[in-house]
Amino acid sequence: MTTARTATAIAVLALALMASAGPGEAASDQPGRQFRAAIHDFFAPPRRSKRPKAKQERAAKPDQGSDRPANAAVAREKAIEAAMDASSAAREVKPAARPARAKDSAEREARLPATKDVPAAEETAKGAAPREALPAKPHGRPAQSAVPPAPAPAAAPPASTLPAKPHGRPAKTAALPPAAEPGAKDTADTAEPDTPPTPSACQLRLTDELAAIHVMPPIKTEQCAVDDVVRLDAVVAKDGRRVAMSPPATLRCTMAEAVVHWVRDELAPTEFGAPLKALSIDTSFECRSRNRIKGAKLSEHGNANAIDVRTVTLTNGKSLGLTDMAVDKALRERIKQGACARFTTVLGPGSDGYHENHVHLDFIQRRGGYRMCQWDVRDVADVRPMPRERPAEAPPRTASADKPKARN
Repeated sequence: MTTARTATAIAVLALALMASAGPGEAASDQPGRQFRAAIHDFFAPPRRSKRPKAKQERAAKPDQGSDRPANAAVAREKAIEAAMDASSAAREVKPAARPARAKDSAEREARLPATKDVPAAEETAKGAAPREALPAKPHGRPAQSAVPPAPAPAAAPPASTLPAKPHGRPAKTAALPPAAEPGAKDTADTAEPDTPPTPSACQLRLTDELAAIHVMPPIKTEQCAVDDVVRLDAVVAKDGRRVAMSPPATLRCTMAEAVVHWVRDELAPTEFGAPLKALSIDTSFECRSRNRIKGAKLSEHGNANAIDVRTVTLTNGKSLGLTDMAVDKALRERIKQGACARFTTVLGPGSDGYHENHVHLDFIQRRGGYRMCQWDVRDVADVRPMPRERPAEAPPRTASADKPKARN
């Protein structure tokens, strides 16, 4: 539809030009040039850069036409040019001026005369704090005064001034701690001590009438961890005498309780010829493997659940070894029976070669209540005599004599 209308307009324009031309002008090429120029200007895109120049050239040239009025095409062209110029002028509007920078405002404020300071005497007389005048604002009105902070009270402690920083600003002040008042008491001295831990049921059973114990802190090492630990210093016999542990034994409370009753019920009533005075202890707690063999299981000594007893000391100063064959065999047999009934493990001579000169006692709990009692109570008659040494006058042995005979 638009193309048909455009073609119709072009045809009407051409006929109008041909009709308006006179007889003398029809032979010339002036109407054809005007027609082509009009068509070109109608369809060609506007050129903003060259249009002002072309407009000036057309204004400078004299009108070649006659006194006839401008046709519709020329008026349309002028209207289009005016519209294009108006749109170009709207697009080329200059941006608004940028606001003045803060720095320029500060410089202008610095050049303006400052307001006079209010005399400090008048301010003080009126009861107000002296104010410091600020520079005037650009519009000329006096600036508001800034009231400085209230001065520190006179009772405040002095502050130690730190050295000034490299940039020249005033350094901050570090306030010293307030001095203690003369009548104030140190809270650290009046603090209540930590409350002792609650004693276990085993510790409550070991009263002063049974033993002298000292509660120890729990043992925590890389391999050994024991709770409810006590140090057994002495056992109180039924007649009130103290049987000392030499040295004091560090044991689990349940093991210490078993030792206390063993001494009270088995050793103290035994007829040694004199009252019992002390027990010689080889080892109590020691974090180590069994028999000190590398790679073996943890010993019950590492659990504070074992004790090694070597001798007993009497009030007359005499010492009796539990594994000494010179001591009465029947006496040592009664001690063995009482120990095997009290403890779950008893190891003495003849057990494994590591307990030939002392007796090992522990309170380990095994499956099914199994107990181990390995202690050979030996006598001099039970020891086999060793063969006599070869006499020096005997003839030397030959290799054939020392070689064992072959068996069939």
